[in-house]
Amino acid sequence: MRIFFRISDILSVIALIAAAVILVYAVSHILLETILRSIFDKSTHVLDEFIGFAVLSITFLSLAWTLRAEGMIRVNMLTERLPEQARNWLEAVVALYATAFVGYFCTFLLRNFNKNWKRGAVSESVAEVPLWIPDLIVLIGAVLLVFQLATAIFRPFFKNSAEG
Repeated sequence: MRIFFRISDILSVIALIAAAVILVYAVSHILLETILRSIFDKSTHVLDEFIGFAVLSITFLSLAWTLRAEGMIRVNMLTERLPEQARNWLEAVVALYATAFVGYFCTFLLRNFNKNWKRGAVSESVAEVPLWIPDLIVLIGAVLLVFQLATAIFRPFFKNSAEG
């Protein structure tokens, strides 16, 4: 079980690093566009689209680590009053349902990725970005969230193993 926790955490950190790199890119692109427009009266003509893809990528790639770092919004009014064992079981059941729900959501993401891949669909901007690229990034982020949710099912029962 410990190896499953480690692999999930390592993949989540890698995705988080990728999200950070994309954030640096997004800020750089905005600065470039600002300079081009204000000084040279030029434009990259793809700022809105690329920043949209960047925000989407950052969001999905950071979800798994946000869950692992307990950064998701939680309402603890009831769970904090429960005994530890009951809280662990409740959190495991909730994580199980969330894993199933996000896993089911992944089937739609996979279907959309396959559709855009097979059709060769591209964005409507001058860049004509293949739409399977943002689809793939979203799918990867969602699958990593499923892995992290799956570990959340067992993590409370293996506290010593989970921290290693």
